[in-house]
Amino acid sequence: MLRACIFFHAVAMLALWVPDLAAADLFEERIRPVLVGQCLQCHGPEKQKGGLRVDSRKALLQGGDSGPAVVPGQPDQSLLLKAVRHTEKDLRMPPPKAGPKLADPVIADLATWVKAGAVWPQGDTPAVAAGKEKFDLEARKKRLPWIWQTPQQQVVPDAAGPGTASAEDRFIAAKLREKGLKPGPATDDHTWLRRVHFAITGLPPRREQLQAFLADSSPDRRAIVVDRLLASPHYGERWARHWMDLVRYAESRGHESDYSIANAWRYRDYLVRAFNSDLPYHRFVAEHIAGDLLQPRLDKTSGANESVLATGWAFLGEEVHSPVDIRQDECDRIDNKLDVLSKTFLGLTVACARCHDHKFDAITQRDYYALSGFVLGSPFRQVRFETMEAHALAAVRLDDLRARHIQAIRKAEAGALQPGVATIARYLLASRRILLGDKPEVVASETGLDAGRLTHWAGQLKQADPGHPLHLFAKLALEPDALNSERFPAIFARHAQPRSPMRPEGQVIADFTQVGTTPWKSDGPAFGTRPLAMGEVVFGTPEHPVKRVMPYGAASRDAFWNRLSLTPGTEMDSGSLGAAARSGKTLLTPKSTLASGRIHYLIRGKAEVYASVDSHIMLTGPLHNALIASFDTGAQTRWVTHELGDYKGHRLHLEFTPKAEADLDVLMVVDATHVPTWLPVTAWRPRQIATSLQEVAQALQADFGLAVQRLASAQGADSRLAPMADWLVGNPGAIGGSPLNVSNVAQPFFLEQARLAKSIRWDSPTAVSWADGTGVDENVLIRGKPTLPGEIARRGLPEAFGRPRITTRNTSGRAELASQITDPDNPLVARVLVNRVWHHLFGRGIVGTVDNFGYLGDRPSHPELLDHLAWKFIHQDAWSLKRLIRGLVLSDTFARTSQAPDADASRLDPANHLLARMPVRRLEGEAIRDALLVVSGRLDASLCGPPVPVHLTEFIIGRGRPEASGPLDGSGRRSLYIATRRNFLPTMMVAFDLPTPFSTMGRRDVTNVPGQSLVMMNDPFVRDQAAVSAARLLRELPDAGAFARIQWLFETACGRPPTPAETRLSLESLAELRALYPGENEAVVWAELCHALLTSNSFIYLK
Repeated sequence: MLRACIFFHAVAMLALWVPDLAAADLFEERIRPVLVGQCLQCHGPEKQKGGLRVDSRKALLQGGDSGPAVVPGQPDQSLLLKAVRHTEKDLRMPPPKAGPKLADPVIADLATWVKAGAVWPQGDTPAVAAGKEKFDLEARKKRLPWIWQTPQQQVVPDAAGPGTASAEDRFIAAKLREKGLKPGPATDDHTWLRRVHFAITGLPPRREQLQAFLADSSPDRRAIVVDRLLASPHYGERWARHWMDLVRYAESRGHESDYSIANAWRYRDYLVRAFNSDLPYHRFVAEHIAGDLLQPRLDKTSGANESVLATGWAFLGEEVHSPVDIRQDECDRIDNKLDVLSKTFLGLTVACARCHDHKFDAITQRDYYALSGFVLGSPFRQVRFETMEAHALAAVRLDDLRARHIQAIRKAEAGALQPGVATIARYLLASRRILLGDKPEVVASETGLDAGRLTHWAGQLKQADPGHPLHLFAKLALEPDALNSERFPAIFARHAQPRSPMRPEGQVIADFTQVGTTPWKSDGPAFGTRPLAMGEVVFGTPEHPVKRVMPYGAASRDAFWNRLSLTPGTEMDSGSLGAAARSGKTLLTPKSTLASGRIHYLIRGKAEVYASVDSHIMLTGPLHNALIASFDTGAQTRWVTHELGDYKGHRLHLEFTPKAEADLDVLMVVDATHVPTWLPVTAWRPRQIATSLQEVAQALQADFGLAVQRLASAQGADSRLAPMADWLVGNPGAIGGSPLNVSNVAQPFFLEQARLAKSIRWDSPTAVSWADGTGVDENVLIRGKPTLPGEIARRGLPEAFGRPRITTRNTSGRAELASQITDPDNPLVARVLVNRVWHHLFGRGIVGTVDNFGYLGDRPSHPELLDHLAWKFIHQDAWSLKRLIRGLVLSDTFARTSQAPDADASRLDPANHLLARMPVRRLEGEAIRDALLVVSGRLDASLCGPPVPVHLTEFIIGRGRPEASGPLDGSGRRSLYIATRRNFLPTMMVAFDLPTPFSTMGRRDVTNVPGQSLVMMNDPFVRDQAAVSAARLLRELPDAGAFARIQWLFETACGRPPTPAETRLSLESLAELRALYPGENEAVVWAELCHALLTSNSFIYLK
């Protein structure tokens, strides 16, 4: 016995030195870079000030002249922490002369690392390798050759005895034989049924299901149960919850104020539907990476785009509001996304290569930044997922409708304008008299012209700014000697100087005046399907069918889509970004680097502009509110300036949203120190020198006539004539005539447009999603510092995968990345998934470290089985998760008892890696809570929907605390639907190891601490459900005796009848309880017995 105790004590001590996966990640991502970058110069191999080295764990524990630098588990007693905190005057690191104190988050990381035991992965390897050892990719791949090879079909071992019905069973049996072990016997039907119910749906079997299964004697009765469970909508809920651990699902941002992530729950509901529909896994993965770029997968009932919802995972991480270093914050956010992406789909710790080449795996720092580019080119949005595809089709139909009617309407408009054009010269010359003081009525009487039209012409001449087609004539007309034939040529020469056509100086970020110059990126149809070219007709109303003729090219708001709205109840983003109501109404520019600190927009109308600097979206708090600005130029086309001097040298793209229902033209976006002077030429210039004001009037009339002809013929745009046509259609008071004929011609168009508008659903909910920006290739950041950019890393998968780099410039490249990751030849994507499924069904993955297949991860216990499952999953199961699960839960291995078959199994395989038996497993916190609701009859089985607010007690306090507390029982909803707020997680589920959503957690911690027993004993929810369960028991068995009620209770709560000993103990307990509560209602007694059973291992554990 003493030897056994010593052995187990030694094992326990060794376990303290096995690096926890999260602790190892912390060291590689946050601790090692600090030691190398901040400490090694003075405390490394070459120099040891104070006798201290920091390049190994051993050196830190040994310390220097002042003693050990680190005391594992005790940061406050560690000299290293005292030094970096500057708590002691004579112990400050870095020294004040060497540099500033380390940032508080860095110090906090060091404290966390020391408190966790100062984990140093792979024993005591130096912080940096001696010398400059060259990264050898092939040598790294040879360390773990199996993970870089495509899974191949395996030879299935021969059957040998019972328990080897399936191929998977034979692989398990072969490994057991190899170790001299034999498989255990099958478990009983009660245990199997409860096990499979929780495995597939996360819920216990109901009594009637148990009884039906026991009464079924058919040979395929277990297959019938499995098929029923896989068809249950609760299957999707169970496996969605597993997946949510991988993508660090939460509905708030964390940090100080825990701001909400608006509509995050739409992603959770996407998961439920995707798993229930058995979406092929390769499509599921592709949707997560590029769901917004794939052929959309539409909901058959609502027409909602399901694919785009998958990309919402990228924005479920923590966000910092008002970060001081906005670029560093972006790098941290990208790091988290890459960590989740690489662990979840590839089982690789790519984030460990942020500051240097990976210390152990075939991943270079260049690989890390090659993946970063995909994220940099993918902006955030709230996507109108229910209507986006219908709107896209409607926009195409609208374009087609306009194309079919435009020529007839053009001709009709030109025909209505033509008569008035013939008298333009007379009206211009007569209007001069009004400008000089004559009464319109007098001039009209003397010239035989219409007084109203004369007044309109005179008014236009008075307000003719430099961009007005009548500007030159107005300037000439107001000259005192305008009618002096001798002096007029000089006057004309002075006013008719042509304006320089030079383009703006500086960096042109976007130019919509030239078709095809700038990639077209918009979220929603508010700006139509493309920029409008100069000379294009803009439709108006049935009374005035032609609203404008574009005097220049521009991205122009399409008034047809002014009715876009949000479905009531749609959540808005926190802060200024949410107040803008931008969803589906946004025009995006390419990403660029801010050179001058000032961005100038050439616009016409009202706009709200969001400068997405370093992809920062948390516009709350004191900093960065200047990133959103509003502008209103009225009917003028002019430059406005967005002052962004604090962000010089940072990357950004711009997003334009029209305000209210006002017009908005966006012509150009320029990064320049000074406001550009260039404007599109909209003022008229004569073709030749004029010698009199009459000649100018006649030339104007002639060009107005040409503009009308061009309008009728729809010939190519002319920068001289398009503004003139626009002025004519906008000034019917100057031309006269009746638009009735135009309205009659346009009537069929407006009738069809009205029918199209009636068919459109204008409101939509939104969900977090990626948008597709332009291609960005990130620099390799030396030592991970954004202030030290190095060479460019072209986008692509890590080089070890042998895939080509992605060079597209007009898109993010995520579609190509998705194709590469989901290629059947990808060596990891299927292996990682089947290993995750094995973990959830059998308690441990074939590779135990389910998120890390790399060198620091575990080696597979059954490598051939893993490859067999991966190959079969791709080529036989057609990427079907349900088929994979079905085969595994119907295996003999899954049906084994949890008792060791003999002493050899416990001795030779104490951790049960070889699966001679099924492991005993405690239910997750969510499953315990859901099972309580099933037993009490309070479970609301409805699927999906907004989260139920978390129940808050007076002890749950802190910034960002939700205003309202949710009901104690969560309205009976499954735990999946309880709000997941980072700073206010459900306390019961946290006690049972609900992971903090910071990164991928494919293998939850399983602790066994007193707090869990206290929760089951004292938590008001547990006690309440026990009372409700007792009430249900008495309601359903009002006249039954104690024995029958005990039978009902065990079958309902534990999925089995009580043993004789349990029956006897229950009866004794009832007697004691009745004595304890004399005269009390019978429900109180039974509530206490229910509570006792619901806290027992029989309820919260699976055998």
